[in-house]
Amino acid sequence: MSYDKNKTLRAALVKADTTLLCYAVMLFQATAMLLLTFRQQPIDAQALILAGAMPAATFIILRVLPKVWRVDRVILTLVLFLCSTGVVTLTAIARAAVTPLGQVENIGVGLVGMVGGIVFIRALKKWSRWKLPFMLLSLGAIALPLAIGQEKYGATNWISIGSSISVQPSEFVKLALTMVLAMCLSQRQSPLMKALAIGFGAALCGVLLLERDLGALLLYFLTTIILFYIATSNAPLSLAGLGAGAAGAVGAYFAFDYVKRRVASWRNPWADPTDSGYQVIQALIAIGSGGAFGMGLGLGMPRLIPLYHSDFIFAAICEQFGLVFALCLLVVYAIIVLRGISIAMSCRDSFHALTAIGIVAMIGLQTLLIVGGNIRLIPLTGVTLPFVAAGGSSMVSCMTSVGVLLGISSLNADRDQRDVDRASWQGGRA
Repeated sequence: MSYDKNKTLRAALVKADTTLLCYAVMLFQATAMLLLTFRQQPIDAQALILAGAMPAATFIILRVLPKVWRVDRVILTLVLFLCSTGVVTLTAIARAAVTPLGQVENIGVGLVGMVGGIVFIRALKKWSRWKLPFMLLSLGAIALPLAIGQEKYGATNWISIGSSISVQPSEFVKLALTMVLAMCLSQRQSPLMKALAIGFGAALCGVLLLERDLGALLLYFLTTIILFYIATSNAPLSLAGLGAGAAGAVGAYFAFDYVKRRVASWRNPWADPTDSGYQVIQALIAIGSGGAFGMGLGLGMPRLIPLYHSDFIFAAICEQFGLVFALCLLVVYAIIVLRGISIAMSCRDSFHALTAIGIVAMIGLQTLLIVGGNIRLIPLTGVTLPFVAAGGSSMVSCMTSVGVLLGISSLNADRDQRDVDRASWQGGRA
C-alpha cells in the first residue's frame, strides 16, 4: 500500500507544480502581448487578439492533452512557452515578410503534428519491420532537393509546393533518422545492425554535403555518434567516428569555397564588415546593446540583422529581453533535455529509450549550434532555434518530435499505473 500512496502523492505534487508553471506561462503571454498592443496608436488589434487567444489556447492544451494521454506536463508546458516567446518576439520586430500570424499558423500545424506523433508512437508495435521503409523514404526525401530543389542562403535544401509553400525535407528526416538508428541499435548487437546504422547516417550526411546544408549535416552526424555510443558503449569506434568526421570537415574546408567563407567570416568578421561578416557583427552588436535586461519589446534595431527572424532570432531576443531572459531560455532547453533523458531511463525497451535520447539530443544540439553561431563561439551553421524561430518546416518537425517524446512518456506512465493497480490488487488480496 505504501507504494501506491507514494506514487499518488508524487503525481499530485507534479500536477501542482505544472499548474503553477502553466499560470506563469499564461501571464507571460498576456502581459507581453498587451504591452505590444498599446505600444503605438492606433493600437495593434492583432496583438490584442493574441493577448487573449494565446493564454486561452495554452490553458486548453494543458487541460485536455494530459487527460487524453498521461504525457509529461513539464515538457509540454515549456514547449508552449518557447513557442509563445517566438510569437512575442516576431510581433515586436517582424515585418510583413514574416508575420506573427504566420508563426501562429505554423504552431497550429505543429500541434497537429504533436498529436500525430503521440498517436503514432503509441500505435507502433512491431517497429522492426518499419526499418527498411523508413530508410528508403528518408533517403528519397532528403535527396529530392538535388533533383527539384532551389537554393536559399547558399544551400540547395528547399523544394517548392505551389507558389507559396516551401518545404525543407531535412527537417522532417531528423525524426526518421533517430527512429531508424533506434530500430537498428535496439536489436541484438550484431555487426550487420551496427554497420547498417552507421551506413544510413553516413549516407544522409553525404547527401547533405552535396546540398551544402552544413547545419543539418553536423546535427545528423553528432546525433548518429551519440546514439551509437549510448547503444553500444563502444568508445573506440565512437571516437574513430568523431575522428573521421573531423577529417571530413578539414577535407570539406579545402574542397569547398563556401566552407572557407563561413570559417573566414567566423574567425574575423570585421575583415569584411559590409558583406560576409555583416550578419555576425550585427548579431554581436544586438546582443551587447541589450545588456542584462534588454532594451524593451519593439525597441532597438534588431531588423539590421539579416535573418533576424530565423538564424539570428536568439540575438534579437537578447536585444529585446536581455541576457538574463536569454539565459533563462537556455535553462528551459536544458530542462527539456533532462526531462527527456529521464523519460528514456524510465523506458523498459531499448527502442523507446534510444528514440527519446535521439530526440532530446537533436533539440539540445540544435540549440547549442545556433546559439554558438549567434555569439561567435562556432561558425554559423544555419539551423534554427527550436520552437522559437520562424519557419514552418522546423516548427512542425520539432513539434512532431516532441509529440513522439510525449507519447513515450505516456507509455511509461501507463505502465507505472498498471504497476500501481497490480500492487493495490495484490495488497487487497493479502
